[in-house]
Amino acid sequence: MTSTLLTDDGSGVSLGDRVAEVLQSRIIAGEIPIGAWLRHSALADEFAISRTPVREALRILAERDVVTIVPNRGARVNGQSPSDIRLIGEVRGELEGLAAELASGRIDDRRSERLAGAWDHFRQVRDGKVEGDVAAVWARSNEQFHSVIIEAAGNRYLTLSIGELRRRLPHNISFGAYAGNSRLLNRNLEEHERIAAAVLSGDGAAARELMTAHIHTSIDAVAGWLERSGGGGA
Repeated sequence: MTSTLLTDDGSGVSLGDRVAEVLQSRIIAGEIPIGAWLRHSALADEFAISRTPVREALRILAERDVVTIVPNRGARVNGQSPSDIRLIGEVRGELEGLAAELASGRIDDRRSERLAGAWDHFRQVRDGKVEGDVAAVWARSNEQFHSVIIEAAGNRYLTLSIGELRRRLPHNISFGAYAGNSRLLNRNLEEHERIAAAVLSGDGAAARELMTAHIHTSIDAVAGWLERSGGGGA
């Protein structure tokens, strides 16, 4: 098996969490099928790490009900169906909409600059100016965009609630639904632009409405993509 080396990305996220996100993204995308077994030794070899972060990653996935751990055998993949993904999206859309509304009245200059910077990277994707891995640039921009808004909302309980839903469904998985479809990708980028404009102008009502619709649209795109590709289970 080809090694997937994970190096320190400076995010402060534990290695176990990062392995869990990679595995969950693969499961949702159907690259790891429902019913497959995840073995500690094989994963340690693939990621070129010790078994300790592998055990942590599988424990995290078990807490999310993505896998079931069986002593002395490893973890069996449960997966998430398109229906599960839509249910998560219903809640996440409302919570991130609230975050956008709060952020529009609380965002400071530093976070405004970070939000604008994320949109600048999105614009490079839109204009075809990205050299190399477009998905990676989009993912970093998307992470920064949503994280800044959640931070600017200034409500730690809201942050915790959204964080739990994002752990159950990594938001960057949605790029798979846009890859090779310029219409959907451009729509996604335009949605980000309108949200940023509403937040930065202090229009809380518009920011909330636009963010909620954006999350629902993204979730529908992912669920539809999985239904067409056969990923994510039945």
